[in-house]
Amino acid sequence: MAEVNAYKAAYEREKQARLLAESLLDEKTRFLYESVNVLQKTVDELEETQDKLIQSEKMASLGQLAAGVAHEINNPIGFSLSNLNTMTDYIKSIFELDSLVMANIESLGEHPLSKNYLESRIDNDVEFITEDIASLLKDSIKGLERVSDIVANLKKVSHVGEIDKSECDINELVEESIKVVWSELKYNMEVNTNFGTLPDYSCHGGELTQVLMNLFINASHACEPQGTLDITTSVQSVNNKQHIEIKVQDNGKGMPKDVLKKIFDPFFTTKAVGVGTGLGLSVSFGIIEKHGGMIDVDSVEGKGTTFVISLPI
Repeated sequence: MAEVNAYKAAYEREKQARLLAESLLDEKTRFLYESVNVLQKTVDELEETQDKLIQSEKMASLGQLAAGVAHEINNPIGFSLSNLNTMTDYIKSIFELDSLVMANIESLGEHPLSKNYLESRIDNDVEFITEDIASLLKDSIKGLERVSDIVANLKKVSHVGEIDKSECDINELVEESIKVVWSELKYNMEVNTNFGTLPDYSCHGGELTQVLMNLFINASHACEPQGTLDITTSVQSVNNKQHIEIKVQDNGKGMPKDVLKKIFDPFFTTKAVGVGTGLGLSVSFGIIEKHGGMIDVDSVEGKGTTFVISLPI
C-alpha cells in the first residue's frame, strides 16, 4: 500500500511539473508572440518614417528648384513689364500726335501731304490700330503682372528647410495657395472664400501652404468636371482653448467609409496610377500634427468632402 501511495505521489508531482512546464511554455510563447508584434509594429513605423523622410527630402529638392526657377523668371518679367509700360507711353505720344494732325489737317487744304497722310491712315487701318493696341498692351501688362504674382507666391511657398517659425496671416496663406494652384482650379471649380478675423499665427508658412495646396488640388480632382470649393477661416474654442479653424469643403463625389479610414495612410490613393503618390494627405497630417494641431475629415459619398484644420493659438 505504501508503494502505491508513493507511486501516486510521484505521478502527481510529475503531473504538476508537466503542467507547470506547459504553463511556462505558454507564457513564453505569448511573450514571444507579443514581442514579435511589437517588433513588427516598430519596423512598420520605421518604414513609414523613412518613407516620409524620403518624401520630405523630395519636397525640399522641389522647393529649392521652384525657388531657383522663380528667381530666374523674375528678371525677364521685370524688364518685360518695364518695357511694356514704356511702350505704352510711347504709343500714347504717337496717338496724341496723330490726333493733333487729324484735328488740323483740313487747314492744309489740297496739300499733297494731307492727301498722302489720309491715304496712309486708311491703308494701315490706323483707326482700328488706335482702338486695338491699347487693349493689347493692357492685356499684356495684366498677363505679365499675373505671372509676376504667381512667381512671387511660388517663392513664398517654396521656402524649404524652415527652422524657425514666423508670424503669418493664415488668410494670406490661403489666398497665396489658391493663386499657386489656380491653373488646377479655374476650369472646373467655383472658389468661395469666407475669411474671419484671425490673429497672426506662429508657424512654418511654407509647410502650411503645402497642406492647403494639396487639399485644394484634391478637391478639384474630386469635383470633375464641375464643382464648388468653399474655404472658411475662423477662431473657435476647443476645450476652452482658442484655435484657428480652416474649413475646406467641396461638393464632389465624396468617399465611402472604408476609404475614409485610410486616406491618411502613406501610399494610399484612389487616383489612377501616375496621378497620385498617396503621400499628400499623409505628409499633410504630419505637418499639422507637428504644429500641435489636428486635421479631421467628413465625407458623404455623392455629396462632398469637408476637411477641418484646427491650429492651437
